[in-house]
Amino acid sequence: MIDWLEINQFAIAEHIELEFDDNFTTVTGETGSGKSLIVDAIDILLGHRSDNSYIHHAHDTALIQAGFSIPVEHPAMRWLHEHEMNIQDECILKRILRRNKPSRGYINGHGVTAAQLKDIGRELVDIHGQNEHHSLLKKSTQLRLLDSAADNPGDLARLNNYHDVLLDITKQISRVLDKSDINRERADLLKYQINELSELNPQSGEWEDLETTQKRLSHQQELTTGLKRIVDELYESDDDNISSRLLQYGQLLDQLCEYATELKPISDMLGEAQINLQEAAIQLRPFYRDLDLDPEEIETIESRFSQYHSLARKHRVQPDSLFEYTQTMKRDLDNLKNPESELKRLRLLYAAEYEKYREIAQRISVSRKKAAEKLVHEVTEILQELGMQGGRVDLQFTPTEPNSFTRHGNESAEILVSTNPGHPLQSLSKVVSGGELSRISLAIQVVLAKKAQVPTLIFDEVDIGIGGEVATVVGQKLKTLGQSTQVICVTHLSQVAARGDHHFHVTKHQKNGHNTVSATVTKLNPDQRIKEIARMTGGRKITEQSMAHAQEMLESV
Repeated sequence: MIDWLEINQFAIAEHIELEFDDNFTTVTGETGSGKSLIVDAIDILLGHRSDNSYIHHAHDTALIQAGFSIPVEHPAMRWLHEHEMNIQDECILKRILRRNKPSRGYINGHGVTAAQLKDIGRELVDIHGQNEHHSLLKKSTQLRLLDSAADNPGDLARLNNYHDVLLDITKQISRVLDKSDINRERADLLKYQINELSELNPQSGEWEDLETTQKRLSHQQELTTGLKRIVDELYESDDDNISSRLLQYGQLLDQLCEYATELKPISDMLGEAQINLQEAAIQLRPFYRDLDLDPEEIETIESRFSQYHSLARKHRVQPDSLFEYTQTMKRDLDNLKNPESELKRLRLLYAAEYEKYREIAQRISVSRKKAAEKLVHEVTEILQELGMQGGRVDLQFTPTEPNSFTRHGNESAEILVSTNPGHPLQSLSKVVSGGELSRISLAIQVVLAKKAQVPTLIFDEVDIGIGGEVATVVGQKLKTLGQSTQVICVTHLSQVAARGDHHFHVTKHQKNGHNTVSATVTKLNPDQRIKEIARMTGGRKITEQSMAHAQEMLESV
């Protein structure tokens, strides 16, 4: 759940700090006061798109950060462990918006992308906004809601992967079938290029060996002179080599050991050093003598090195890639010579991948139909409570074409509704008014919210177009949800606000000689709540009667 939220220089909010409790919290305020800025800030904090318009006009940056309590076994905690962003007491998300620059995101102090904020945000908060009413008219939205009810996201992700694989194989088959003339031209070009490269006949790992040899050749004189000097001075010089001097020093130290026995270990060290020095000289001697390569061998190496460079430039690859490049062209030529063989391979691959796709799609279909029965029943029940007596909904499935594949599986789904008893079921877009659409959307959201694993549910004025007793029912439904999860609701209805366990009030006021508008958020005490509910019920003019009615509403919860 959200423990606290801090907003700085965001929209008309200069600085807001809020502490949230569990259960059901309502947010109210007059029209235009900025009630939804809390929701907007959380939405952007959780990785959704932002722009400069959200930054306070007098500043270049805006800051939003929040602390979340996460149960140990929750998916969000597993996500944090997988990404090595473990927490002790709470998870802290932060996002900094910058004018004309990309935003910056942080999770527990680790810099992250907006996509990562969105990934963990899906596990922490579920936001239901006003726009969901109208998006409900889209069949794609209806199917997405059904998949949420059926707990299908994991299978859908796997289905999408197989969809992409099948699409790629289909494209490959089309290319083989549709490009026979082009394939012949391509085959002729490949033959020419392979013949050209066959003169060089590049071998695996050969370029690396050539580079090493060529580098040695370019420094041959330097290597020969240097190594010979080392061997001479270490061991072979007749006059005064290091090995002879070490031997002399060792013999002298052996004599001195008669007078100071503690020198014996040092004498032994000099002896070992003299032996190691001789061994090094012996091993270096053949090494520098072997540096003298045959002139013809040198010419062959230089010529082959030059050929590698020349052909690599011509074919626009790196010299060390010529071997694999040649093998690839040979495989491509074989495929072009034998299109039927390639078609057979691709069709077998398609059949195998399609079987995997079909199994998952069938599993999704079964779960959809099972979830649809329960969803239809529960939504229809809630519609009766929301003032649509006799109204009912159903889900109609339309199978996709046999042997086809889509991202959504084997069928599409459409919500059908009857708003009056005895009336036939029809598409949402054909029969519902704005108020009815709001109620259907809210009913679906309430049903889905009961299944939600996210710790926090936010409703942003989803009660638009609702009033009277229906509004009271909406408040009761949200309060019930708040008993099992944290619920935050921005509302304009007193019947909903009165059901809140906690109540924030947003106000907008002018500053600096009426040139600047700023929003503040206050957590209301019991007396302040009575006054706010009275305002919501009776308007700006608050009377004793409206105050009494507000107190009665709060006491009846």
